[in-house]
Amino acid sequence: MLNKADDSQTHEAANQRREPRHVVQVAGRYRSRVGTARDIWIKDISETGCRFFDKFSVLPVDSSITFRVGSIGPISAKVRWREKSVIGIEFENPLYPSVLEHIIRTMDEPDQAE
Repeated sequence: MLNKADDSQTHEAANQRREPRHVVQVAGRYRSRVGTARDIWIKDISETGCRFFDKFSVLPVDSSITFRVGSIGPISAKVRWREKSVIGIEFENPLYPSVLEHIIRTMDEPDQAE
């Protein structure tokens, strides 16, 4: 669990992003090296990472995962921060701009709730 110092570091890191994140509601799935696959909702995404909601997540910071955005993937990623059920990950290799655009334009489901 994060303490106040960790929380402020997380928000500071969010303000120093390389690219803007695009707010989306996209179905995804991840698998940790030792766990089963988990279905999640991606809340925002950029070429270099994303933020997702996983109500019962126990992913530790710095853990490696494989990640799918709809049918796209697997994408190797690392957990960079976690605040309760919200996880921020960084992709091992950035998404191509055309792939990111495809995700935003065709996979976003704004009417879906968590």
